[in-house]
Amino acid sequence: MPGRLKGLAATRVYRRYLPRLGWCRECGVPVLDRTTCPLCGTLVDRVEHLAPPGDVRPAMGHDFSIVREAASNSVGKEFTRRVFPDGAFVLFNRIQAIDAAEAVIVDGHVVGVLLFDIVKRKWVFKPDYYGAKLVVDEQLGPYAVVGKSLGAGQIIEPNELVEAELPEDDGYVALRGRNGYGVAKKLSTGALRVLKVWTPRKRVEIKPRPTSLRIVLEANRERLEKLEASAIEFLLKVKHMGRAMIAISGGKDSSVAAALAVKAGIREAYFLDTGLEFPETIETAEKLSQKLGLKTRWIAAGDSFWKALHIYGPPARDYRWCCKVVKLAPLARQLKPFVMERLVTITGQRGYESTQRAQAGQLAPSASTGLEDLIAAPIQYWTSLDVFLYINRENLPLNPLYLRGYDRIGCYLCPASRLSELETVKKTHPSLWSRWEEYLSRYARERSLPRQWVDYGLWRWRFSFPGEIVHLAKKLGINMDIVIQKTLLSNARHSLEYSRKGTCHTIQLDTPGINLDMLRKLLRTTGLDNKTRMAKDKLIVEDSEADVSIIIHRDSRIEVCSKSWTKTRKIIAVFVKTIQPLYMLVKCYGCGICVASCPENAMKAPHTVDPSRCTSCSTCVHTCPSASKLSRHTIVLLEKQLPRTRVSRGTHPHSRKRR
Repeated sequence: MPGRLKGLAATRVYRRYLPRLGWCRECGVPVLDRTTCPLCGTLVDRVEHLAPPGDVRPAMGHDFSIVREAASNSVGKEFTRRVFPDGAFVLFNRIQAIDAAEAVIVDGHVVGVLLFDIVKRKWVFKPDYYGAKLVVDEQLGPYAVVGKSLGAGQIIEPNELVEAELPEDDGYVALRGRNGYGVAKKLSTGALRVLKVWTPRKRVEIKPRPTSLRIVLEANRERLEKLEASAIEFLLKVKHMGRAMIAISGGKDSSVAAALAVKAGIREAYFLDTGLEFPETIETAEKLSQKLGLKTRWIAAGDSFWKALHIYGPPARDYRWCCKVVKLAPLARQLKPFVMERLVTITGQRGYESTQRAQAGQLAPSASTGLEDLIAAPIQYWTSLDVFLYINRENLPLNPLYLRGYDRIGCYLCPASRLSELETVKKTHPSLWSRWEEYLSRYARERSLPRQWVDYGLWRWRFSFPGEIVHLAKKLGINMDIVIQKTLLSNARHSLEYSRKGTCHTIQLDTPGINLDMLRKLLRTTGLDNKTRMAKDKLIVEDSEADVSIIIHRDSRIEVCSKSWTKTRKIIAVFVKTIQPLYMLVKCYGCGICVASCPENAMKAPHTVDPSRCTSCSTCVHTCPSASKLSRHTIVLLEKQLPRTRVSRGTHPHSRKRR
């Protein structure tokens, strides 16, 4: 799968998916890809300022309760009654933020943003242009009128306000100035800090009215029929490329993909129980399998995750060993031997979910079962709204968690989850969460990590933290560099020595010993076997091009020695090729994924390679959770100790004198 994109590059990819979303004023319903309403024939207004990718979804059940409660607390009850009356059809559009954030669309306009405040750990509502305009014009909540132009970042003192009704706490305040409307945050001093300013837009009247999902379905029935026909046509082509099987997950997307696959004549399916599933997820998968008449193969990872924890520690976004242990390994063991030919997996993947999936397209090589296998995504270009409408149309089983505040359904302790989602798990499944929280608390105590590391979900990162989280940590009084250092040193220790060999960085691994004979054979996987020689109780890897000698002692000491250290990048590259097979050997979990993934059948058993068949493709190394993930601790530990690559004087762009 392609790499993840950020910033402008991500926006460019997502804009290709941005739907044409309109809204019928007469019927009060959203309409996709049409200029007129199918129900009444009137022209529809396009929803403006829809943030890409525009994966709109209906606010259902608990979602509606959350937005009304947040709006009442942040803006006021009058505003909530005016904008969110009973039965109103509300759309959410997920946007980028430090945690969960949803642009809230009512009557065809973005009226505000529903944000999860990670410091206070609660939902808040921040008015957008149309919401702020309503608050000021109709005095529905905290507002202020200023007798001058507004600008983002501007501080407005209380004596500059012409008219105002301010909140008692540090809440949001809707503004009106000479140049338009805005929203500000009240400071502890009583002053207002302007967050955003909008120039006046066309005059509209927001009148939300009760609308059901069934009426929205009727307004978008023609679009659904076209999407369905296109998806079935796609599946009819790909099902002959190998053995087609449906991957059902208990989530909304895979349910729709499964229903489409059945209409294309595909009925074989499998469900993977990672051991971290919600009970409702398993129940929904069973109901779907029965309703569609699927021949389902039930695959279970058992308690693999909990057994592997003592080796790997908590998974993280940049340390996702869990997917290999609870997904890839069970699939390799229990599915691949059953499917001898190329496997074509029908999934609920959608391009709206991430830049990686957006770039992957409808048909792509499988990263789960092998490069020869394929992933087919019939709903790649469907929005969440399309998916919910199709489920309603086909009367498919819907996971009840979607009505309890969940946007995505997966492993209940997934490190990719937002803090708001983890808070929801605490409330809806306290017994599941308490087991995980107890483990995290014990892990933190053993490494002298602060309690906030658990409470604020800081465990979701391992080797580096995004800027917003670093900023949060500073507010909490936590130095994240120290947190990373404590985590690294709990896996290996580092020391520095000077000798005739040059400068040597010594790393002591937390393992009882190393079988050097097996390691020498295993180094064939990364192509270093011809650069090794044996000495008494040690194996030496020498690379003249990188000017480095890596000495691996039988007692688990590793010396990385160089006389100059001018080729840092090359040294790290050789070290990685050495340490990954080493971790593959000494930290083997026994999952067998290396054997299943080897394209040359060179891996006869876990960490046992046949050098005569191995082509040094490193596929086994990249799939092994110990080699590809756990070894990263030692690699980062060494990287942090090494000097930066030296640059000749005068060649660095910042070394030139200004003229």
